[in-house]
Amino acid sequence: MTELSQISVIFEWIFNPDPRISHDCAETIHRLLTSQKAFKNKSLYHTLRHISLRKEDLHRFGAFKADVQNSLFCVASMNSNGYVREEALVHLIKSPGEETFPFILFRLADWVPAIRQTAKNGISELIQQRELQFLIRHHKIIDWLLKVERENLRDIHAEITESIFADGNIERIIRDIEAYEERDRYFIFRNLILRDKLDGQILEKILTDKNYLIRLLAVRNMDLVERPEILKRLLNDRSQKVRHYAIGKIPEPQLGKFRTELCDMLFDNSTAIRTISRAQLSKISSINYPERYREEIRKNPRPGNIIGLSEVGDKTDMNMLRAFLKSDSSKLRAAGLFAISNLDYDTAKEQAFELLNDSAIMVKWTCSHIIPKERLFDDLPKLRSIYDRGTNDTKRFVLKILSRYGGWDIAGDFLKGIKETDEKISQTASAFLNGWYNYSVRLGTAQKETDKEYVMGIYRDLNTETLSLSNDIKKIIDEIPFIFGQK
Repeated sequence: MTELSQISVIFEWIFNPDPRISHDCAETIHRLLTSQKAFKNKSLYHTLRHISLRKEDLHRFGAFKADVQNSLFCVASMNSNGYVREEALVHLIKSPGEETFPFILFRLADWVPAIRQTAKNGISELIQQRELQFLIRHHKIIDWLLKVERENLRDIHAEITESIFADGNIERIIRDIEAYEERDRYFIFRNLILRDKLDGQILEKILTDKNYLIRLLAVRNMDLVERPEILKRLLNDRSQKVRHYAIGKIPEPQLGKFRTELCDMLFDNSTAIRTISRAQLSKISSINYPERYREEIRKNPRPGNIIGLSEVGDKTDMNMLRAFLKSDSSKLRAAGLFAISNLDYDTAKEQAFELLNDSAIMVKWTCSHIIPKERLFDDLPKLRSIYDRGTNDTKRFVLKILSRYGGWDIAGDFLKGIKETDEKISQTASAFLNGWYNYSVRLGTAQKETDKEYVMGIYRDLNTETLSLSNDIKKIIDEIPFIFGQK
């Protein structure tokens, strides 16, 4: 048993007169409940409310260990009987812990006013007793209070969060910040910013946090007009999103102060950052961007300046870009191919067919995005030829490309892939065949005889008995003759 829904099925067995059966059942319920990492109030209530319980039944929970008792009271607190919920809540408030805390909070949204009031009184006492780390670790369920519709619980939410972030607690929270998980640190820093509690130490913790979402808080929620030194740090952040937000935060009157940073960001790996950098620089100076990119490529070729040139240059730059297709660096080969596709798609597509056999995954990935942008019938024989003589990695990428073309005949390509001895190819082909099968019922085009012959020719050579396939894939393969009118 692994599903919470099983609890309502077995719960009555905790009252079995055989102590062994009773205790095994209670332990199972405890295990099921404590194995859950998160709960949703509505789904939990609908799952557990129908358990047949009376208020007087709850005293029988005393036969079990304390932690098992708590789990049983948690289940009882979701019962449809208000007397049962209230009695269970009273017990949970007396025995607060990691597992019981969410169930106490859930009762703040109870439809019985007396139960809501009991929960409110209990929560007010609990937040005075619990450690900061306990409350912070439960921030998700605490923030759930803001979403409750039956009752306005903003005051309780404010009481809890104000208690956590009281002035006397902040130093201790920051001192122990490394002990918290990323989502907890996000909660901490977001609340410190909202409460205007930032100082130099806290800001440094935010700017050096390994989670970019936390660093992004500084860009989104701080007034950086008077703090150009902070803005410059954010412009050099390792996260593309942070850098992009930071550029947008530069006040127009101060653009000149950030000219050096903006010039460097012309060669960023992100298209969005290169674009906004050019837009910002154009407000304060006149720059020949194509020539600026050519100069940088001659000095220090990188993906950002190679692709940047293709965004502002023209076909006279093709020879410079073609040279990178023979580079020893896979990054530069991929960048050169992508840059060519910006200036001359047809040429890039032909090069992509050739480079599908490149040894680098990055180059193959670039090819797989360029080729299917314009899907032509004549592409299929080329792709099938490349598949037949390609490496295992090449075959997987060809299957990916073929899946983008659609149609009836690509089922044959996936059947061919399923026959491969390489497990990755076979799994890739199986996944695409399953996707094709679900999609094929919506195909409105008529089947050509050539499509039928191609697919059935491969099908007849397929011996599923020698292959390790899931039952779902075997069923699809068995239906192939029917789909193509051969049965």
